[in-house]
Amino acid sequence: MRKKNDSHSDQGNSMRLLDIVAIAGSLGLSLFVCICVGVAIGRFIDVYTGTSPWGLILFSLIGAVSGFWTLYKKAVSYERDESRRNRSSSRR
Repeated sequence: MRKKNDSHSDQGNSMRLLDIVAIAGSLGLSLFVCICVGVAIGRFIDVYTGTSPWGLILFSLIGAVSGFWTLYKKAVSYERDESRRNRSSSRR
């Protein structure tokens, strides 16, 4: 027979899993968008200046670096928020 706390714990675990999936989706989408914007800018520059493929290569790399920097900043932010939540829940 299950205790009341077990069902509450299961619900908390499923919400935690949904939070993790949402965070992972957000991180992946932000990396994808940064790279796509870099590719688009590089392609635009190549078409109008005739420097193909150098604009595409350069701005693709800039987009990738920007995307990974965004991932790093978000990961640090999520880690900081998680530690704050843990400290506040342990005080209760």
